[in-house]
Amino acid sequence: MQSSMEKWVNGQPKHALNLAREAARRGIHCTSEWDVPLQAEIWLATLTITLRQHGEAERSIATAEHSAVVTGNHRHQAVLTLLRAALNWNLGRVSTALEQARSVLGAPEETAKSWKPYARVLLALGALRRADLRTAGAYARQAAMDWALGNTHGPACAWMVVQTTEAEHGAEAAAPLVDQLISPGQARERLLLTDPAAAAWLARFMVLRNRRNAEAIAVTARTLSTRSGGLPALEAAARHAEGLVHRSAADLLFAADHHPDPWAAASAREDLGVMLAAQGSSGRAVTVLEHAAAGYLTAQSSRDVARVQRRLHRLGRSCDHADRPQEPGTGILGLTKTETAVAELVALGLSNAQAAQKLFISRHTVAHHLRSIFKKLHISSRVELARTWMESCR
Repeated sequence: MQSSMEKWVNGQPKHALNLAREAARRGIHCTSEWDVPLQAEIWLATLTITLRQHGEAERSIATAEHSAVVTGNHRHQAVLTLLRAALNWNLGRVSTALEQARSVLGAPEETAKSWKPYARVLLALGALRRADLRTAGAYARQAAMDWALGNTHGPACAWMVVQTTEAEHGAEAAAPLVDQLISPGQARERLLLTDPAAAAWLARFMVLRNRRNAEAIAVTARTLSTRSGGLPALEAAARHAEGLVHRSAADLLFAADHHPDPWAAASAREDLGVMLAAQGSSGRAVTVLEHAAAGYLTAQSSRDVARVQRRLHRLGRSCDHADRPQEPGTGILGLTKTETAVAELVALGLSNAQAAQKLFISRHTVAHHLRSIFKKLHISSRVELARTWMESCR
């Protein structure tokens, strides 16, 4: 397992993953130390979650959970809960992920101390997606301390601080932090491995500020993809960054279609829509941006939905484009994408006016969706909606 960790730190994801798999296999037959199999599975789950290998991550977490039950080892319960949270986050199950992250923050310090910084990262990013900048900023200040103290989750903390700073105070305030993150070497590679979607964000940020740095980010993303043997998450990340730097619609489309993370896929589609609009292809841009908005809704990111809706408005498209129903039963609780977004906000306690403001639709539209939601779920009150929503997220 130690060899796998060293390969990971040195920016060799393929070797790190293969060694982690081998360690997990050997751990199953290890009898000398009862904690070894569980630790090996936890490390493998950590890597597969980070690399968006969703199926393998699910199996690794399940194996680790089973091992903990069989051996009566409950010292790692907070870690296993946080791994579940991270996997749910990557799959777009944001509400579930945030509930699990909060439970880790409430766990005893001795069992969860080293993992609490990452729980705060998830909670900050969740607040950011919902445009709750005050909450995101509060977690970001704690993460800045974790970053400064060299915490194990330093790259994730640093990345969250940068995103929150840009959202709260603008690009100029975030620029010095970005410069620290993109310095050449292993630090940059670790960041792009920690969150493959970071490559596109940083490339987009740098394209207009320092094109050479933007190109260097794309090169690093490509290097990591090559070293990984073309793992989908890293290949999509590289194509996304390259598409932004080289203004390649083909690369952006590839990234949008192949990102395993629904939020990252929506981000690539938004970048493609912006490029098409700039090239004068307004009709195609509208279609692509509508799909981007739907993707952000799936990832429960009302902040990003609002931004895409503003782009659509400038292109002459109504902001209620997301109201088209999807196939019956394919959304959360069988709701359409917009009904899902409304249901979540109302279940969290927001008024119709507050939900309308976050989704950039009218209060009357929210009321209309609520009536439809109540009818579909066979309920008659907000209290019942909140209970039904929470039960569906477990």
